[in-house]
Amino acid sequence: MNAVIRQKVKAITASTDIGVSFSVKNCREYGIDWELALADTLALGFKRIRVMSYWDEHELEQGVRDFSVLKRQINNIMNSGGRVTLCLGMRQPRWPETHIPAWAKLLTPEEVTAAYIDYQHAVIEAFKGEATVESWQLENEFWLKTFGEHFDFSRDRLKKEFDQIRQLDPERPIIMSLANTLSLPFGAPKPDIFATSMYRNLYDKGQYRNTHFKPWYYKLRRSLIKLVSRRDLIIHELQTEPWGPQANWLMSDEEQAKSMNAEQINAALNYAHKTGIGYIDIWGAEWWFWRKTTRSDTSLVAVLQDIHPKNIA
Repeated sequence: MNAVIRQKVKAITASTDIGVSFSVKNCREYGIDWELALADTLALGFKRIRVMSYWDEHELEQGVRDFSVLKRQINNIMNSGGRVTLCLGMRQPRWPETHIPAWAKLLTPEEVTAAYIDYQHAVIEAFKGEATVESWQLENEFWLKTFGEHFDFSRDRLKKEFDQIRQLDPERPIIMSLANTLSLPFGAPKPDIFATSMYRNLYDKGQYRNTHFKPWYYKLRRSLIKLVSRRDLIIHELQTEPWGPQANWLMSDEEQAKSMNAEQINAALNYAHKTGIGYIDIWGAEWWFWRKTTRSDTSLVAVLQDIHPKNIA
């Protein structure tokens, strides 16, 4: 880690404002206008946004790339005074987790890897000059084999992707998320910052359950990661949306409330703060806007207002 990156990492990991993830693809699934949803999210006072560069969204035909929607997202965030973590990799947040264009699925594995590396090169070149982009996230939960669709678990490919980012943009931090709640970082590549997800209300095998992990566990895990890798741990995905038997937009209000509501959002934030990790990105902006505009539910707003009280009119 060079001196420039070290200084940027220190500033990022010292941040105590709450960020949020945002997915245009997820907005489409909810049937909501992504620009209105993003504007509403920014109006709540969020200044740090994790944005996706889905391969299957921006290269519908091989070699034909259109980053106009991605550029609009970043420009809108910049104009609000915000900053961006830009996700890279075949595996990025939101279902199906691995986002590969239809045309690439007809290629051999070697050809898919080569085509993605070319695409990633184009994304980095297009956005490395954007001051609003403060960090890259590479391959969301790359080693998580129990959830979503997969391409492969090739460490060699992961190294190639990492090395390409570092070569093209040697002074911007790279974040990588751990596979699951129990995992610790071993093996290359070694990012500048590690990230974890944090889910408290789960649905599995036909029933709801609460996590048995306590906040002290994440304190211990962070300490172990610092000891093992000399890197810090941030929260990149704190659950503030439902997890139930169907997609959120298909579930009744009552079913959604079984795993998430205004009180549970507040409880999730309190839980995260107790871990001692200052950098927290929450998860569910699209759901909040959908609840507000299609279900006339403003109960979430009061909790979200408390996150950034100075930014709410």
